[in-house]
Amino acid sequence: MESYELQQAITEDLKKLKHLKIGIIPAKTYYTGLLRLAINAFWKIGLVLLLAMAYVYLTYTNPHAAMNEVYWGAVREANFYGAQIKDVLLITIGIMLVVTLVLTPSLNSYFLIQYHLKEQLQTGEYLVKKLQNLGWLFWASFSLLSILFASGSEPGVIVICEVLSLVLSAVVTFFVMSLEFNRLGLSVLYQVIGTWLNKDTVPTS
Repeated sequence: MESYELQQAITEDLKKLKHLKIGIIPAKTYYTGLLRLAINAFWKIGLVLLLAMAYVYLTYTNPHAAMNEVYWGAVREANFYGAQIKDVLLITIGIMLVVTLVLTPSLNSYFLIQYHLKEQLQTGEYLVKKLQNLGWLFWASFSLLSILFASGSEPGVIVICEVLSLVLSAVVTFFVMSLEFNRLGLSVLYQVIGTWLNKDTVPTS
């Protein structure tokens, strides 16, 4: 979309939002759609988290341990790997449950914009695409930071490092979003949409 066309579309959408009514979302459509988004976030972020933590837990060697055959035979047997993988899975699931819960408001806003406004606004499809790109930016930032932290971390620290990766990725995504929306003139539209979505929208069966 060209700059002039985008500005015209934003102006028209701002006018339309003043009179646009929020429709009632069928309960099955709402909860199924939101659950699908949550599951996608859970496995995409969780996979990166799992691989980073598994790498650290399975490859870390205590620098103070004697590097001899007795040491390697004692700690690198099958039950060692099984116990480590179990710990990694439990920690990953625990972290991802919290992360998914924290992300739910953002996922909910995305779903509502996609459901209500993608076809209603001239900028609807463009805005949804931008939000999708920001989601990929968050995932890519988290993946990169996870790789960096995992390459030099240890089991007692990697959880904190991964949580820090999530926070830094969110900060980067929000910063880029602010810059990009201000550049394109979408910030005002997004604020109006936020106010519009805060009206009572109750799913119904």
